[in-house]
Amino acid sequence: MPESAKLNLTDEELALSAADGDDESMALLIAKIMPIAKAKANKHDGPRLSADDLVQEGMLGFLDAVKSFRPEKGVPFKSYAETCINNRIISAVRASFNNKNAALTKAVSIDDKSSDLFSRSSDPAVIVAERHGSEHLKKIINTDLSDFERQVVELRLLNKSYAQISASLGCSEKAVDNALQRIRKKIRSKI
Repeated sequence: MPESAKLNLTDEELALSAADGDDESMALLIAKIMPIAKAKANKHDGPRLSADDLVQEGMLGFLDAVKSFRPEKGVPFKSYAETCINNRIISAVRASFNNKNAALTKAVSIDDKSSDLFSRSSDPAVIVAERHGSEHLKKIINTDLSDFERQVVELRLLNKSYAQISASLGCSEKAVDNALQRIRKKIRSKI
């Protein structure tokens, strides 16, 4: 069927044709539905998911609608597709608030040069030295840190690397890194 003839097809006919693998019908449907997906995505745009991410989720809902559309149910395709798009976007928004996604939603971009990953101030020794004298540091080390954390921070204050600290204490570099993360939190909470 020529493309000009497809322009006269109903949304329902286009959906059936697209479900059968007709790329031209799919392209026409996408052109009609994309503004709907964008409008629905913009309503839910927020800090956890961008509008672009939500549009993609909505378009996945649209593809589900094309695959599962049944004209014999008497529901217009456009209404059915809108519902599928909206449901998919809402599901994505809800999922972004699950605790299982906390690591992703609180992640720091590796390109973010302002993050503590690239700052000398993320070193516990530097944090304390910049803000307070050695007396305050001694108090925090003696009262708030575990024995292991105390050993790690003392070696770190001697400019030992993670590898050197792990060799000295007979533990993994990951254990050293975890201890330093806990130390950072404790120091920041006391300053």
